[in-house]
Amino acid sequence: MESTESAAPAERHAGWNELFFDLVVVAGAGQLAHLLHDGPHLADLALYGVLYLAFWTAWAGFAVYGDIAASATRGGTLLVAMFGMAVMAASVHAVQTSHATAFVIAYVALRWQAGRVWQRGSIVVDWPLAQFGSGAVPWLVSLFVDAPLRYWLWALGIALDIVTLLVSTRDRTLRRAGERAARRHDGRPPPGPAHSPAPAPPRLSESRVDSAHMGERLGLYVIIVLGEGVIQIIDAASQRDAWDGPLAATGLGAFGLLAAICTLSLLYGTNGIPRLRKGALAPRLAMLLHALMTGFLVALATALGSAITHVDDVLPRGRHWLLCGAMAGYFAAGLVAALPPADRSDRVWLMGWALPCLAGSVALALFGVRLPAWATIWILVALVGWQILYDPGRAEASPAGGRWWGGRIRHRARTG
Repeated sequence: MESTESAAPAERHAGWNELFFDLVVVAGAGQLAHLLHDGPHLADLALYGVLYLAFWTAWAGFAVYGDIAASATRGGTLLVAMFGMAVMAASVHAVQTSHATAFVIAYVALRWQAGRVWQRGSIVVDWPLAQFGSGAVPWLVSLFVDAPLRYWLWALGIALDIVTLLVSTRDRTLRRAGERAARRHDGRPPPGPAHSPAPAPPRLSESRVDSAHMGERLGLYVIIVLGEGVIQIIDAASQRDAWDGPLAATGLGAFGLLAAICTLSLLYGTNGIPRLRKGALAPRLAMLLHALMTGFLVALATALGSAITHVDDVLPRGRHWLLCGAMAGYFAAGLVAALPPADRSDRVWLMGWALPCLAGSVALALFGVRLPAWATIWILVALVGWQILYDPGRAEASPAGGRWWGGRIRHRARTG
């Protein structure tokens, strides 16, 4: 007897073309991390933040395209975008001297291409930067000025994009798109004889992201960024002649910290953001928070490599602050993701787990300068572990946990 129930829609995962496209993130993260190797000074941190957000924005525009277009995604479009992002990554090393023009041209071209892949009248309400590319204008102007004004223009472009993501709600995005379409239509002379009616303005259609699929893409991005931390650790360890106890303690702690962050982000959160509840933030805001959080994780990767290099003494003050500051930024992202508290358990988590971890990493940055690198790292491992211990059952309920730990837990429960 045939069942009358309709089959559940198949779960969609990242396609091979999307996974291949994401490989450029590996190169980009590695090149951007080099900006923080010397010092870093405040100017280095500022330049890194601007360039990282530009790189992430370029990636996000095409990630949203692949998410919405699904099987209709054009492989050639992703390959062109991948090449452009590769140019951006290769330009980072000399972006303050000879390669600034290449970085800017590649970025502006990618922003233009990410806007024109959509059919006319298709409004991507979950990613307003597809329609509003004003943030690329200061970058274009910067081609005609010298440093340091050039860098201020880059920062202005990023600030315009952030403001757009913060204020462009669905209704506002549709209204502004409708007004632009009406202005274009009114300014066009009607074709044919004078008595023929004017054509109707184009109809606008909404395009929305697939939350589950986009969440997987954002989670994979977090894994790639954490992989940069693994590369930094291995590269630093390979350059040491003596492998001794301090190196072992520091290396194990660094790997443990990355594993704990992976657990907290992917098994205890959404979109790779710890403690983010499904649907708690609009997609554009969740992606903005993801950009900020992963920027801190790339900085953390650089700091972990420095910790391996300085296992025989204390970390230089700037790199110690980078290590603890990156973790403070990561904890702050999780705290923001949990606001406003949905229930009493969220309020308990904020007061008993989130705030102490954030305060602990800040205190460690200020007062732990004389600690050996391995001790600093293990304290940070303990802080991340403290948040994981708050609700160990949450991992089983999360989609990632169901495929990783949760599936093993349920299998063991069934088999005894």
